[in-house]
Amino acid sequence: MRTVPVENGTATIKQPGTYSVTGEGDGVQIIVDVDKTAYPDAEVEISLEGVKLTNTETSPVYIASCGGECRIIAKNGTENVISDGTSYTNADGDSGAVYSKDDLKIKGKGTLIVNGNCTDGIVCKDDLKIWNGNVTVNAVDDGIRGKDSVKIGDADDEDYSSLVLTVNTKQGDGIKSSDDSEDGGGVIVVNGGTVKIDSYADGFQAYSDITVNGGKIDISTFEGSSFTGTATGGGNTGGWGGGMGMDGNSNKTDISAKGMKSGSTITFNGGEITIDSSDDCIHCGETFSALGGKLILSSADDALHSDKEVNIGKGTANTFDDVQIYIPKCYEGVEGEVINQNSGTVYIVSADDGYNAAGGADSSGNTSPGGWGGGFGGGTTGTLNLKGGLAIVNSASGDHDAFDSNGNLTVTGGYYFANGNESMDKDGTFSNTGGNIIAMSAGNTNLSARYTFADSTGKVIVSFIAQSGNASKELKDTSLKAYTGGTVTGGTGILEGSPCEIYTGGTITGGTEITSAASFEGGFGGRPGGRF
Repeated sequence: MRTVPVENGTATIKQPGTYSVTGEGDGVQIIVDVDKTAYPDAEVEISLEGVKLTNTETSPVYIASCGGECRIIAKNGTENVISDGTSYTNADGDSGAVYSKDDLKIKGKGTLIVNGNCTDGIVCKDDLKIWNGNVTVNAVDDGIRGKDSVKIGDADDEDYSSLVLTVNTKQGDGIKSSDDSEDGGGVIVVNGGTVKIDSYADGFQAYSDITVNGGKIDISTFEGSSFTGTATGGGNTGGWGGGMGMDGNSNKTDISAKGMKSGSTITFNGGEITIDSSDDCIHCGETFSALGGKLILSSADDALHSDKEVNIGKGTANTFDDVQIYIPKCYEGVEGEVINQNSGTVYIVSADDGYNAAGGADSSGNTSPGGWGGGFGGGTTGTLNLKGGLAIVNSASGDHDAFDSNGNLTVTGGYYFANGNESMDKDGTFSNTGGNIIAMSAGNTNLSARYTFADSTGKVIVSFIAQSGNASKELKDTSLKAYTGGTVTGGTGILEGSPCEIYTGGTITGGTEITSAASFEGGFGGRPGGRF
């Protein structure tokens, strides 16, 4: 363990090694400035052992140069606080309570609190890794900013119980990766741990990709899904998209306050994500894929939006639990130019369409300096492919559809509850070669009736609570029956703890068989240009 002298309030680290820091200090700065020519692979560890460090004139921790990686370690059993002032610029002409120009890793099993009182909390101009520890970041603007990448949780770890990351922002984004170069930067990866973000603007913002492999993530943005059009500007209004789009939703923020926003792809492989946002919960510029995990999404705008393709599930038609998506509040539920549901369970309560496949002019696309905004604004393309799993849509009364495609709508497998003014709406062709559908038009105000798909012996395939009303059916599997009411015993719960009460397996007793046949062709609007 090395020590470094403090001269004129500054402790400068010039050689690789591990350095212990203890005590309290006002106006003190720790600088890492290792000669990369002499030490091209230098690794520096700063062990914080009960530190309270404040500097109002510059960044309290400033990593100017480190050939390999700089590590900040919060020692087990200690609390460490780093705070900057309200107005300054550091040696890089920027600001941030913890500021690094090279790779930075934060770890340890102690507590680290970073207060970014000027602008940002933790800033890294290269790759930022947060491996473990109880880390809290409070910031006026962005909480955590890693230019090339932000990675949370070591992919090689199996136990993430010691990783708790909390981010609070007053004006900016929670976690941001902004590299716009062509070398694969601008990514955010979460492998595990507990992440809680309360942000004014976007929760996660990545110029390129966002990948979630595990962990428990809880994000809330400006006023959440209870937003009623009171935003008056300020904060993060420029750059990558405000809320103003042409999707028919008049209740939109004039800031970008999305839960997760990516200019390229967003991929969920596992974990549990809860988002409560005034803007879109999830918004990506290219392909969104939910291949595993559980998502609970509440929005005053759209729950899940992709400018291009949406893929839900990777299993077979009768796989319901690989992906679980619960959307108790939204304007639109799932939207993209191409939507493929392969497996999994999706439950939506929407003010407008549940699923909307549309293309053409899109103010939410990253196609102009205005950035990524709201929803689709026209065009006559779009493809909706319902291949498997379970999807339940409860749309509001009025001209709102359960499943809507501006192009073709194809059903080849799976189970669907379609409650909308038009249950299956398309502007192109419609075909159902293998799907099983319960359809109705009753609004979304009385979610109290049980519906069940079961075989002739009463063995349940899937059963759920949805809107009460006069239902019809189309069962391509002629060995099945559709019921309303009744009691299900046994079975396995999906989206447990939610009011939908979804079960697979078990047995249904009682109930009334739905005998009337659904007629979709007469109900298609065929309107040009998608939704208005």
